[in-house]
Amino acid sequence: MLLLIAACGSPQIGPTTVERRSPRATTDSSAQLSEDAVRFSTAVIQALSDDAHEPPASNSYSHQKLLGPRKRLGEPQVQLESTDAHSLLASTDCSGWLSFVLNTISPLHQAVLQAQRGRDEYNRLYSEDFALRESRRPWSRAFVVAQYLRSGDAPATGFEAVTSFEDLRSGDIGAYAMGRYAKPSDDSRPKPRDTGHVFIVAGSPTVVDPSTKDYDGRGTLEKDAAKVIAVPVIDSSATLHFDPDSRKNADGRYGLPKFRPHSRAKPGGVGTGTIWFALSEEGRVLQRRLGPQQKYRPVLARAARLSGNIALDEATLDDGGALLVRVFDNSPEEFAGISYGNAPIHLTGEGGLRIGSGRLVLNGNNDFSGGVTVQSADLIVASPTGLGVGDVVVRGGSMTLHEPAISDSATLSVAEGLAEGAIRLDFKGRNVVRMLQIGDTTHHCGTWGGPDSRAMFVDPVFSGRGILELSANPRGSCAPASKGSKGRRARRTTSSEMHATRR
Repeated sequence: MLLLIAACGSPQIGPTTVERRSPRATTDSSAQLSEDAVRFSTAVIQALSDDAHEPPASNSYSHQKLLGPRKRLGEPQVQLESTDAHSLLASTDCSGWLSFVLNTISPLHQAVLQAQRGRDEYNRLYSEDFALRESRRPWSRAFVVAQYLRSGDAPATGFEAVTSFEDLRSGDIGAYAMGRYAKPSDDSRPKPRDTGHVFIVAGSPTVVDPSTKDYDGRGTLEKDAAKVIAVPVIDSSATLHFDPDSRKNADGRYGLPKFRPHSRAKPGGVGTGTIWFALSEEGRVLQRRLGPQQKYRPVLARAARLSGNIALDEATLDDGGALLVRVFDNSPEEFAGISYGNAPIHLTGEGGLRIGSGRLVLNGNNDFSGGVTVQSADLIVASPTGLGVGDVVVRGGSMTLHEPAISDSATLSVAEGLAEGAIRLDFKGRNVVRMLQIGDTTHHCGTWGGPDSRAMFVDPVFSGRGILELSANPRGSCAPASKGSKGRRARRTTSSEMHATRR
C-alpha cells in the first residue's frame, strides 16, 4: 500500500531532466570480438591440456541429443569450475563449442545464430528419409550456420562475410555443410552422417606446397582446384587434424580422458588443429580435408567476421518480434583473469530483445524500437542508449541502470513479486520516462525511486540514488497516491527530508 508522501514541487539533486541523446559515433568492436573469441578459446584449451591440475581436466567429443518436449535451448557440456572429478570439463561437438564461445564473448551474436533454428526450411519433411527438426536441437548445427553465413541477412546481423578463405583472419567464424545438408531440397545428394563443421580461425592461412606428400589426398583433389590452403582453427572434433593438433597424444592419436563424463564421449574434443581447403581460381572453397588420413570432400563453405552492429529484423526475431537471448549458466563472466561479454554491440531495427536467463550487458549505441523484456535474467545497462527507444518490462531477475537509459517516450513495467532492490537506479539525477507500471497499477506522474533517492514516491523494488520522473501527466497535477500495487510498501517522506530536499 502506498502512503501519502511529500509535495510534488520538491527540487532534486542533479539535473532536472536527462535529455534523450542523439545518435553518436559507434565504436567498432569487431577487433575486440575476434580477439576475445581466440583469447578465451586458447585459455580454455591450455587449461584442458594442463597436466599439473589435480584432479585432471576432462576433454572429449560428443553430440548432444535432441531436446525434450519443452524444447528449451540446451547448454553445451562445458564446465570451467573444478569439481571432485575434474578440474575442467569439455564434452561437446563443434557447433556446441562455437555456441559456448559466442555465448561467453557476445550472447547477442549467439542468439542470432540460435534464432536460425526456427526457420521453416530447417523444420520440415523433405522426403521419406530426410526430415529436419532443428527447432528441437539444442543449438544451431554446422549446416545451419553455413547456410546463414551465405545468406544476405548475415552482414546486417553481426556476421560480415569473408568472401575468400585466403583472406581469413584470427577470430573469424568458418562453417561448411556437406551432402544434402548443403541443399536439403536436392534428393539426389547423399545424406552424410556429418552435417558439416564449424570452427574459429586461429591465424592466417598458408598455401600448401603442391610437392607436399599426399598433396592430392589419394587422388581425391578436384582438377579445378587452383590451390590448397592450410587454415589453423579452434574447434571440437573427433577426427585427427593436420599438425599442429593440440589433441594428439604421444602416439599421434586422440585419447579418452581419465574422467569420462558419459558413455557417448569419444576421443578428441576442444583443441587447435589445421584444416586444408581446396580453392577455385576465384578463391571459392571446393573441398575440405581435415587430416592426413582423410580424403578431400566437397563442401559448401562460408566464413564471416564478427561485427559490432546487429539489426533486430525479421531474420533474427521470434513470433513475438524479439530476439531471444539466453546466457548459459556455465558461460563465465571472467576466465583466466580476463572479463568477457562486455564488448559494445550496437543494436538497431524495429525488433526487441527478450532476455531469458543469465547476465547480459547492454552498452552499445542502440536505437532499436521493439523494447526489452527481462524474463529471468540480470540485465546491466551501461550506456545511455542501451535500452533503445521502446518500452521496458521486467518480469523476473533484475535490471541495473548505470546510465539513465530508458527512453522518455517509454513505459517501465515491473512485475509484482520482484525482490527488493531488483531495479537498481545506479546513476545521478533523473531518467524521464513516460509511465511506470508496478504490478497492475499504472502511474502517470511524480518521481519514483528507492530509499536513497529522495524521490516523491519510494517503492522497495527500487534501489540506488537515481530517480525516475514520469512525464505522462504534469508533476503539479500528481495527487498523492493512497494506494499502490498489492503487497508493496512505500514510505512517507519525513519533514527533515523535505527540508533537505527543498534546500
